[in-house]
Amino acid sequence: MNGFVKKNIFLDQDSVGAYIKKNRQKKSISLEEASFKTGIKIKYLKAIEESNYRDLPRGVYAKIFFKKYIDFLDIRHKNIVSDFVKEHDRSQNFEKNIFFNKVVSWKSFVSLPRVLRNLLIFLVVVICLFYLFFYLKNIFAPPFLEVYNIEDKQIINSSSVLIEGKTDAESEVSINGEVVLSDSSGQFSEVIYLKSGINFIHISAKKKYSQQNLIIKQILVEK
Repeated sequence: MNGFVKKNIFLDQDSVGAYIKKNRQKKSISLEEASFKTGIKIKYLKAIEESNYRDLPRGVYAKIFFKKYIDFLDIRHKNIVSDFVKEHDRSQNFEKNIFFNKVVSWKSFVSLPRVLRNLLIFLVVVICLFYLFFYLKNIFAPPFLEVYNIEDKQIINSSSVLIEGKTDAESEVSINGEVVLSDSSGQFSEVIYLKSGINFIHISAKKKYSQQNLIIKQILVEK
């Protein structure tokens, strides 16, 4: 036991990948055949043989593919898997576990587009909500209403008065409960007959689903 010294197994090629490639070629196995029988894509087999470890899949899949490939080629060096991991580690310049770090790097890379996508979705939702808010506000808000030619608490000596004004198009105008016609621009006019004394004139405008806009004018008729 004292004379036993553990030695590393040195491959007779410069790299693990070159050693595997030489073994495959000695057995006259093409990459196409190896890919078909292992179920591993040719590009991954080439990446292993050419030591292009960045072309291998992320995470532990690189190690899984490597072990499956050497089992297919019946390569039995006991340290070849650890040699592959060390070689992979050096090529990628990772600090600890190469497969774990590769996954983290990939997640960091895809996180930025995901954030931008979520931000864009958020902005679209906010814009839609603002549009819906103003759309509903325009539907339910009272229409514009203005009366031109009479003032509140006005004193006149006539038994009638001409009421003129303007409202939003498609609004229904009523004066003292009676519907008054308006043109396409919202202009309206109507003669109202008054009694002697104080008269209250209720002028209202309302759209189909909106609240009512009401103006009340008080007119005193002296005779």
